[in-house]
Amino acid sequence: MKIAIPMESDKICSHFGKSPYFLIAEIDDDKKEIVNTQIIDNVPCDGQGHGKAINILLNEKPDAILYINMGNNSIENLSKKSIELYKCETEEIDKNIKLYLEGKLEKIQN
Repeated sequence: MKIAIPMESDKICSHFGKSPYFLIAEIDDDKKEIVNTQIIDNVPCDGQGHGKAINILLNEKPDAILYINMGNNSIENLSKKSIELYKCETEEIDKNIKLYLEGKLEKIQN
């Protein structure tokens, strides 16, 4: 499984489309642990919506995205691609990954 997290410095970016980069984490489903990570650059929104950010992520084929704030258009477009969306309450990356692996993050339904 692969999860994507919009990042800013060493924390979860407060707005999906404005994040400078994304953390892509591969998870071993059986062991519930991260086996590989990579950072990919984002092209932050430029007033024309967040299509570029979505396309960058779609190339990585994530199963889920953990985020703090995301616009309705992005939520709708990603949901159509069968990507699960999980809302985080804090900017702490490790804490939110742990909550996700424990099934304790709020899954956004469309």
